[in-house]
Amino acid sequence: MLGRILVTLGGLLVVALFSALLAPLFVDWTNFRQNFEDQASQLLGKKVVVNGEVSARLLPFPSVTMEDVTVGSDVDGTPLIRVARFSLDAELAPFLSGEARIFDMRIEEPKARIRLRPDGTLDWLRGSKPSIPARTVVLEKASITGGTIEFIDEQSGRNRVLRELDADLSARTLAGPWSVEGRAVLDGEAARFSLTTSEFESTALPLRFRIDPELRPFDMVLEGELALEEGKPHYSGSFSSTWKSDPSAEAVPSEQPAVPAPRMRGEFKLANDSISVPSYRLELGDAVDPYVITGEAKLDTGANPEFLLTAEGHQVDVNRMAADGSRAKTARNGAVSVQQRLALLMSAAAEIPVPKVPGRATLRLPAIVAGDTVFRDLQLDIRPAGNGWTVDKAVGVLPGRTQVEASGRLVLVGTPSFEGSLLVASTQPSGLATWIAGRVDPSIRSLGSAGFSASVNLTAELQRFENLELAIGAEHLKGRIERESPSGQAPSLSIDLSGEGLDLDAARAIAALVVGEDAEQRLLAERVAARLKVAALRAFGVTAEDVEAIASYESGQLSIEKLNFGSVAGSSIRLSGVLRDTEEAPVGEAAITYRSTDPGPFLDLLGQRLPSSPLVERLANSANWYADSDIKANLQVAEAGAVTVDLTGRVNQSALAMTIESNEISSLLDGGERNFDIRLENDEAQVLIGQAGFEPLPWLTGEGGVLTLTVNDTADSGADVTARFAGAATTFDATGKLTAFNTPRLLDGAWQMSLDSRDFGPYLMALGLSLPEAATGLPVKAQSAFTLADGQLAIDRLAGTLSGQPIEAQGRMDLTGAVPAAVGDVRLEQLDLDWLMETMVGPLTDPSDGRLAETTFGTVSLPFDLDLGVTVSKFWPGFAEAITEVRARLRSKAGELSLEELTGAWLGGKVSGRFSVANTDGSGFLQTRLDVAGADVRRTLNALRLERGLGEAETPTGRMDVTFVAEGAGKTPAELIGTASGSGEVRFAALAVNSVRLDILPALILEVDALGTEISEDKVREIAERLIQDGRTEVTGLVVPFALSDGALRVQAASHQTPDAKLDGGLRLDLRAGLLDADLAVALKPGELAMDGAEPNLRLLFKGDALSPERSLEVTELTNFVSLRAFEIERRRVEALQASVLEKQRLRREAALARSRAEERAKAEAERVRQEEEARATAEAEARAAAEQAETAPIPSEAPATEPVEPLTTDTVPTPRVLPVAPQERVLRQPLPEVRFEDLPGVN
Repeated sequence: MLGRILVTLGGLLVVALFSALLAPLFVDWTNFRQNFEDQASQLLGKKVVVNGEVSARLLPFPSVTMEDVTVGSDVDGTPLIRVARFSLDAELAPFLSGEARIFDMRIEEPKARIRLRPDGTLDWLRGSKPSIPARTVVLEKASITGGTIEFIDEQSGRNRVLRELDADLSARTLAGPWSVEGRAVLDGEAARFSLTTSEFESTALPLRFRIDPELRPFDMVLEGELALEEGKPHYSGSFSSTWKSDPSAEAVPSEQPAVPAPRMRGEFKLANDSISVPSYRLELGDAVDPYVITGEAKLDTGANPEFLLTAEGHQVDVNRMAADGSRAKTARNGAVSVQQRLALLMSAAAEIPVPKVPGRATLRLPAIVAGDTVFRDLQLDIRPAGNGWTVDKAVGVLPGRTQVEASGRLVLVGTPSFEGSLLVASTQPSGLATWIAGRVDPSIRSLGSAGFSASVNLTAELQRFENLELAIGAEHLKGRIERESPSGQAPSLSIDLSGEGLDLDAARAIAALVVGEDAEQRLLAERVAARLKVAALRAFGVTAEDVEAIASYESGQLSIEKLNFGSVAGSSIRLSGVLRDTEEAPVGEAAITYRSTDPGPFLDLLGQRLPSSPLVERLANSANWYADSDIKANLQVAEAGAVTVDLTGRVNQSALAMTIESNEISSLLDGGERNFDIRLENDEAQVLIGQAGFEPLPWLTGEGGVLTLTVNDTADSGADVTARFAGAATTFDATGKLTAFNTPRLLDGAWQMSLDSRDFGPYLMALGLSLPEAATGLPVKAQSAFTLADGQLAIDRLAGTLSGQPIEAQGRMDLTGAVPAAVGDVRLEQLDLDWLMETMVGPLTDPSDGRLAETTFGTVSLPFDLDLGVTVSKFWPGFAEAITEVRARLRSKAGELSLEELTGAWLGGKVSGRFSVANTDGSGFLQTRLDVAGADVRRTLNALRLERGLGEAETPTGRMDVTFVAEGAGKTPAELIGTASGSGEVRFAALAVNSVRLDILPALILEVDALGTEISEDKVREIAERLIQDGRTEVTGLVVPFALSDGALRVQAASHQTPDAKLDGGLRLDLRAGLLDADLAVALKPGELAMDGAEPNLRLLFKGDALSPERSLEVTELTNFVSLRAFEIERRRVEALQASVLEKQRLRREAALARSRAEERAKAEAERVRQEEEARATAEAEARAAAEQAETAPIPSEAPATEPVEPLTTDTVPTPRVLPVAPQERVLRQPLPEVRFEDLPGVN
């Protein structure tokens, strides 16, 4: 305010000069200079001297120009006022009425000195009595350019200078009112100003003063009275100030209404030795309901210097205030770091003048909004301290619930610094990050808290944090951090921290907030020495345990004395080394020790974190074969950038020796010119198979070996690969030209391979290909040429021997599907159906007894799909002979193996069919169809007989067609095959069987009739067997249907008609035991020998071994037939005898009847005549004698003529029936013999 008073006094001085000039214009032109000096000195009360040239004119208007004008002199002789050039233009007419009207006045480079005496009075006002005709002079326009006012304060001992004063003035009269607008620089602070006055009253001059600092975001208006009290200037009244709005913020479109800028008003009292604000009111936010801060301020530089500032805020709705700040977020520069914000804060604080007097400043603000930020619970207790402040207490809550506390010494003048204690604690780090950077790093978002406390010494060149306790999340670190950046030297950073854990990602994000987004680049430009020891270190999503590091960095050289990771994904790593020129062409060496019982998690981690590398992916996929790793590595980076890595150690009991060479370090994993030379040696080849990238089963090969791999990768022309495995009984060699070694298809290229193994079975079983009989020995020799590209394996040639059997193949294999799929052609010397089945379900029989195994199936299936055209010289179906000239399609998919479209020659005929076996999660399924045409019956049976160790047979002979369809399911071979079911039929075009004679009935009858009634089953069986054995039967068109179930082949109700007999039969063939139970019913044709009630049937029974059964004959029906025939013969004979006996009996009865009738007639006659009685007696005697004679003598065919007698009735004695006999038979009737049928079979 004192500066503004000086401006006003300077204006009055110029007016006095003008008044002094005006009078001589009309009085005396001859001695103008001297008169001017005298008049001006009288008017101003100070000596006025014109040292330069003076020019004047009257027309067309009065004009005066003077140079180097001085007014008065200071105690040291210096002029109080010096004007380099002074000119004015006035109007002529007003002078006639006694008024001076200046329409243009110019004062150039005026210099004024105002001295304040020790008693507070102005030296300017002492010893002079100016007499200015203020009311008769009108000043329309006056300008001051390049002015300077020096204010010497002898009371406080401080001098101030107002420079670069430019102003435009006007006044109705010199007595007022005045109007001034201009610009000046006070103590380096530029500002525009304006002032207006009223006419001077008796004791004070009403003055309204407005100042608008160019570098300050506010303006100020003072309105009051300027007065002199006991010669001391005083300016008191009221003031108001308004915060300037940001033009860039106003340019941002917003739908919300504009919020008024902060504004302040209050009372003030300004004197030369003090500034007093008894009360002020600061309003923030909405004009209707603002946030109000009230307080008082005082600065006394007098005899008892004192400084006082108080500020107290009222309670406020922080959310409403924050809503205002949210509108400013769109204009926020999120890249501004905490360090930059602190620099801006220190810069702003440095602009606050530090009172040179004792005092204090106290602020208590519940909340305040600054731009986009809401500061809460602000407490500030500070005291001026020379060139800075003593901070007794500084507390505030920043965004993110961040508590900040500080106390110490704050220096703002010269080199800003702070020394004291500092605490920053945030319980919502994401909110703090949002405020600082406008975004939240994901690593900060997960933190629940963050902060630090330390004894700090902060300057532009030194930032020291002693007794540092750093908290990032729930983990605490203790130690110290010091950064020193002397002028002209490279900055240095020293870090020594230890604690429970450290989240490096969060620490980097927080460092970026503090230092800026380029924190790493800025760090590389410094000298760094670091020591870190934490129980857990998390970085880039990885957690390392028991971490200890001692490292330094200077001038592009990174020296690692110790970098130990106790556990990174379960692996221990120790590293030391030096790397120079880290930014452009790194050169250095390092020693690395790696130990891990299970490197799988570590390799997975490498695959996730490093650029996509097929080599790392393959290592990760085979990580379980690198267990118990203990590897030492030496890394060398040469001057030209070439890299060499030598590794030695043991991995899963394999001795490892590996060398990697590359032209540059980036080529090691990303591709480029590089060489690999790897040697692995192990006593068990199964481990080497796994380490080579395959996935072997836990099946030991029993053989060790050495695996070597050499890769020469030229990047542009592909990679040359040589691989070799050398074991005691197995050697494998492969060479290839790879075309995509640096891609996931790294094995693509042309390959030549050879294999020679005395027993390759253990290797196949280890690789998951459980071929039958592989465990008993599988010698293999093979050579192959193939090409791999885009997951397609094209086999140009594969030739060799498998168990001594030649094999040739060609085709292609698609490796892009879920399982590999092979398509092609294979030529084999031999193939076994049982062998194919066992590839899917395992061994079919129990080696101990040869029976179908009862062991359950595993989840075994071929590890690839097949669709192969197969040509086999001999295909063994498991019984009889081998099928020759076989062509078929061998297919395998989804656990099913099928042999389809099979054709070939078999058993003298042609065969076609299909066979499939499947294994689905341990459940087996079997399907087959077999069609045989024109097979030789005898050849078939003899093949089966020879198979069972039996000799060949000459019978039966013929041709047959066979159709057979079957299927089965089960979890064991015994269930799968033993419970298979199916059906079919055998069709015999012609069948001839020896020792089976069917036309035996005539011969049998002749022999049996000779037996008479002495017939028995044994006798009939003996005759029948002899007759059947001695002969041959031929059958045509025989069809025998059969069914398969429960391990047995059954034929039921088979029937066939031959010229000599009808055949009906059935059989049951137990396939497990090879036992036959057959029954052939033979119904002989009887022809004329047919008899009612009996048939000449017999049965042939076959039991025992299916190929050599025992034949027996069941002749019960045949015996009954021949017995019935014998009975009939005997019966006819007996009936003939019986007829003779009956005839005799009839004759006796007739004789007896005649005698009876004679006696009756005699009696009757005696009654008439006595004589007749005598005659009758005589007749009776004769008759009696005749009867006795008849008993001993044959009876004549014709009864002798007797005397006619009276017919007798036969009511009581029936006439016996007599067997009719033709007379030509000349039958002699005799008494019947004794009939004995007890011994005839079937009679009794």
